[in-house]
Amino acid sequence: MKIETMLKSDRKFTKAELQALTPDAFIEYDKAIKKIDSEDMLNVKEISDQLIQEREDSVWGRYVSGSISMIRRPHEDNINMQNLLVSFYEIHNWAVVKFLCDKILALNENKFALRALADCYEETGHDNDKWPIYVRLVKIDFEERKLTKKLADHYMEIGDQENAILYYRRSLMRFISAKELDNIRTIWSILLNNSCEDFGYYLGVAEKASLQISHSFATELLNDLLKMVSNDINRSIAVLKKEIELDKDNIDAQSALILAFQKKYSTSTRLKQCIKRSGLKSGSPDFSKAIDAFETDIAFDNGSFVYQQSLDRLGVIKAISEKEVVINFGKSEVKMSADMAFRALTPLAKSNIRVLRAVVPQKLAAKVKADTRWALMTIMESHNSKCSLKEMKSDLCPKVLTEKEWNEFKKDAKKVLMEDPYFSVVIGENETYTLRSTPITPEEKKLMLFKGENDFYGKVKHLRDFVNENYDTESDSFAEMIRFFNFTLKSRKNGVNDEVVSSYLLLSILRSHDHISTATVDDPVEFATLYKSITDKVALFNKINNAELKKAFLDNVIDTDKSWADILKKCFPYYTYSYIPERLRSLGQTKVYIEILRESIENYKDMADVLLWNLKNASEKEWEKAGVSEETRIITLLLLLDYTASCVELKKDVTENKKRNALIEQVLFTEKKIYDAIEMGTQELATKIYSIIANDKNIDPGKKVSIKYIISEKYPDFRFFDDEAPVQSNNLIPTGFLCTKKCLDEKLKEKDHIEHVELLEVADEIADARALGDLRENAEYQYGKDKQKNLNARLRTLSEEIEKAQVITPDKVDPSKISFGTKVKMMDNLQNKEITYTILGQWESDPDRYILNFKTPLGMSLLNKVVGDELKFEINGTKYDYTILSIEVADF
Repeated sequence: MKIETMLKSDRKFTKAELQALTPDAFIEYDKAIKKIDSEDMLNVKEISDQLIQEREDSVWGRYVSGSISMIRRPHEDNINMQNLLVSFYEIHNWAVVKFLCDKILALNENKFALRALADCYEETGHDNDKWPIYVRLVKIDFEERKLTKKLADHYMEIGDQENAILYYRRSLMRFISAKELDNIRTIWSILLNNSCEDFGYYLGVAEKASLQISHSFATELLNDLLKMVSNDINRSIAVLKKEIELDKDNIDAQSALILAFQKKYSTSTRLKQCIKRSGLKSGSPDFSKAIDAFETDIAFDNGSFVYQQSLDRLGVIKAISEKEVVINFGKSEVKMSADMAFRALTPLAKSNIRVLRAVVPQKLAAKVKADTRWALMTIMESHNSKCSLKEMKSDLCPKVLTEKEWNEFKKDAKKVLMEDPYFSVVIGENETYTLRSTPITPEEKKLMLFKGENDFYGKVKHLRDFVNENYDTESDSFAEMIRFFNFTLKSRKNGVNDEVVSSYLLLSILRSHDHISTATVDDPVEFATLYKSITDKVALFNKINNAELKKAFLDNVIDTDKSWADILKKCFPYYTYSYIPERLRSLGQTKVYIEILRESIENYKDMADVLLWNLKNASEKEWEKAGVSEETRIITLLLLLDYTASCVELKKDVTENKKRNALIEQVLFTEKKIYDAIEMGTQELATKIYSIIANDKNIDPGKKVSIKYIISEKYPDFRFFDDEAPVQSNNLIPTGFLCTKKCLDEKLKEKDHIEHVELLEVADEIADARALGDLRENAEYQYGKDKQKNLNARLRTLSEEIEKAQVITPDKVDPSKISFGTKVKMMDNLQNKEITYTILGQWESDPDRYILNFKTPLGMSLLNKVVGDELKFEINGTKYDYTILSIEVADF
């Protein structure tokens, strides 16, 4: 039976009839739906939607509409199917509930369907089947906390401690966010009693509790932790310092910390003095500063390293008393008053990078190369736990690593800094990182970058990077990013804008293409609903500042809007990629793309980017269908060249028009399209081209002469409108940078060698010379800098020449006259002997081997002459008298 006929039998069901329905009835509709042609899908859906409008509780209207939506958009939450599931859940028809849940979950992780399926298993006595469903549910529902704890309890009961700890930790974070104190204390106690090894984790939990609940509650948690680590003095000090950091007036923690310091430094002869000087016991108004003062002061001791910044020197304390400090600075021994020493000197641990660099430079270099994480920890600790890559380089280069070794180290360092939980990025400071006392996951680092980004599409990029770089999409950090886009999607009640649509598209892509079940949509909505609310669809499309989302928008338009081809055509200027032409061709709308070709020629000023894209990508056959000849395209390009140059002069979209102008010049002159057009075209086309070229004041004069030369070569009698008399080709000299293929290859090799060998070598030489000391009197350093300057100048010259180079092959040489690539034999009438010259370019020029550059005075005097010509001329006081005997193509 056809689906349309089946839908006509739809009616209002009684509760008893609904309870009596079985999955078999739905399966019959599935069979009918499979027989629908793709072209008829939208029509059948419209019939189903009409039934739903007439009666909201329509069973078959909702089922058919929902099923078709799931076929067309499988990873989109389906409102009709979900509402139908609710109807059968409420009357406890568990067979149909399971059928509908399985249908929905086969394509998409849906929170309600998972809950309904878990309840179904529980109600029907299949308890063992519900646990995997709970796992799936808490994975996508980051607000679900009681069920997460229930899973943890379940795993603990069956002896799976690893999963139990995992789910206790997840539930703990969720209860903290929900501020459920009793549950937090319960789980905290369970975790502490099972394992206290991950000390940093527990400090991090307390810190989060302090931020989201209160300092006093966090202190209670830390007191529990303190009892667990009481046998470890360093950990005890860390917990107490964290308590004081959270509550600076915590007297109990202050007293306990003083006792801990006394225990740790009990062997120090300066302990009492340092406690007194720091103010730890004298009721300091800022106890944190007192802690810092004590830890700095206690570090001054016999044998301690110190650094004097004013003189940039490292020393070792040889003796210390209450009044005086004696420091050995290597070549000298200095005595300072204690007060002066404490102000002028900075105590350094033996592990400080400055100390290691001075004491064990070779071992340090080997260790840095072998252990990137150790090197980063050492440098960070040497900079009070905060350091930029620039500062790191200053610490290591050139005394520890060469420039080349630093680049290798930097690559590994960036990876460690992003992946290691104890390193964190500093938002707003370029390539700056901190060393944390508590761990932070790579996912949390990405979240920090996400939060620090103010631009919506910048946030989109951070989320896509998160996914593409394979970070954990089941983490709370990912969930927080997803919440941002869900919140934006919900804001559609205030109007549908590009950010609302982009949020929908992004979430859909994550679920459909990346298959990320945790990218849930909290408030299900269909694209068609959003689309209807968009007043100016093309304007909104233009605002979407992300190529992937632009493409997704167009994909949805094709599925939703019957006039999709017209929308794609209007959007093409804002998305000049192959996608739109390919979709138009593949879906039988090639004629629309042909219209785009024609319009891009007619409206070249407004559609400059579209025209340039079309010229590069459209086939000749498509241009023919559009009725646009090669001649028309060349003329239009010349007009656009003039227009973009004028826009630059008028300060109109300068950056974009400069790019367009450069691209057109490349097409016309570098790729020689204009020369080919003259060679293959008619004299009428040559006249049009020269007319535009001659009147365009922005075109390089050399290019104009080249065009003039080529035209006069093909049409010897051509009359140029800006000349008083007809110009013959033998009066013109080509201005291009002509060369042979062999010579161009040699220059390319030379350029590559300078870039990738010589400049790197001289950089190393400069780095080594810099390490020798005072740059003002450093001859090696000055020599290296001069050499580097000369190499860069040579590289610039080579690059400019290579860009202008025009390769001439033997088959292009005309031996009827002297020109590039010819070998000419002449009688030197003044010396009464024969002489033979080869005419080439400035790269190949070698007077000792009688190879002339055609642009030299002698070369230009010979250019365009033919056999039998007698030449008499004078150059720089030297007279010449030649008779041309023969001209042939040179061997090159």
